[in-house]
Amino acid sequence: MTTADTAIEASVIRKLTWRFLPFLGLCYIVLYMDRLNIGVAALTMNADLGLSATAFGLAAGIYFWSYTVCEVPSNLILAKVGARRWIPRIMITWGLVTIGTAFVQGAGSLSVARVLLGIAEAGFSPGALYFVTRWFPYRARARAMGWIITCICLSGITAPISAHLLQLDGLAGLAGWRWLFVITGIPAVVMGFLCYRVLKDRPADAKWLTPDERTWLERTMDAEHRRNEQRHSMSILRGLTDVRVLVLCLVFLTVTFGLNGYSIWMPQILATFGWDKLAIGWIGAVPPLLAIVPTLLWTRHSDRRRERVWHFAIPMLVSAAGFLYAAANLHTPLAAMAGFSLAAIGLYAAMSIFFLLPSAMLSGVAAAAGLALINGLGNLGGFFGPQVTGIIKDTTGSFVWAVVAFGLVLALGAVLAVALSRNRAMRQALSDHWHDQGTAPLAAETPGGTR
Repeated sequence: MTTADTAIEASVIRKLTWRFLPFLGLCYIVLYMDRLNIGVAALTMNADLGLSATAFGLAAGIYFWSYTVCEVPSNLILAKVGARRWIPRIMITWGLVTIGTAFVQGAGSLSVARVLLGIAEAGFSPGALYFVTRWFPYRARARAMGWIITCICLSGITAPISAHLLQLDGLAGLAGWRWLFVITGIPAVVMGFLCYRVLKDRPADAKWLTPDERTWLERTMDAEHRRNEQRHSMSILRGLTDVRVLVLCLVFLTVTFGLNGYSIWMPQILATFGWDKLAIGWIGAVPPLLAIVPTLLWTRHSDRRRERVWHFAIPMLVSAAGFLYAAANLHTPLAAMAGFSLAAIGLYAAMSIFFLLPSAMLSGVAAAAGLALINGLGNLGGFFGPQVTGIIKDTTGSFVWAVVAFGLVLALGAVLAVALSRNRAMRQALSDHWHDQGTAPLAAETPGGTR
């Protein structure tokens, strides 16, 4: 790559970063706010609706079943019609469903609302990841994912906001938790309309790049996808049934088991310390906020070392250790929070690396299908985590063994990822990608390189 090409690359990546990533990150903040606001609402909602811990765990987690069923079809539609049209549809509908959740009357209607939320949200996360693979060269994706995970960490600040919304109790005759759903659903609708203006489907539409920059980006991405197709070409069916994809589904399930079990139940775990609702909101935001800087540094380290698997497995083990330490000290608030903070740092750092693994071996429509399947089936951990937590709480009267379960499952995920890296095809896919990114003349003229 010439000095001029290097300068163009730096300029393009900088412009792409500031054009897309802050906006996508804000969309993720809204996503996690609407996905997890039920955890804060539960502080008063459960008593109003007469929900047991098991019933709440079912209602909170059932969202992930409909999410999983609709994930692949949604992402295949996105690959066909483009992110600019499909992501706004997703955001607007999930915002409306969130607002509608304010009017549930019991466990049954709450579960229905959560099923509808899963249908509405399905496709957003893999769609956004697919969007990143269409705009950012592989060597820049860890940093792009670092931005997104940073914003997911920042979504922790929505917990105290939600806690403050509970204080609207009685306004216009509505309970505070009902106001929480109404108000937190509005940003998704607004952001959905903005998506149509901000997102673009292909580099040729990026009028804010210079002609040379557009040419470089189109040529680079075309060359990368062409190489990937030649080496790892597969049909939609193959992308859905490849054993590596299925193992990655299981690995991601361990991530979401810990992340969603922890995130949804954290307000009620903190309530056992005797803290008031506002304190629970603010203190609960600390662990994900502490994860921001380590996550950014870890993604940069992964790019520099040109390694992914261990950069995923190590933080998974760190997170597992954090949860086990928190479980052992769950009756000592300060020590428990130290454990939860360590667990959050590991979880978010691992998430920032995870989706770089399937993007190394999938391309084209198979990538859309494979990413959707991994995200969809993997997110079933978001059902099992909250559900198992509720069952354990009702059975033992404590959260200790549920937190232990988070740690053990995350450790299993690390082991599975390392085992997968021993697969010859997976190892070759990762090696090919790093070879291409490190030595291939991406900016050189190639046949058919310009659309």
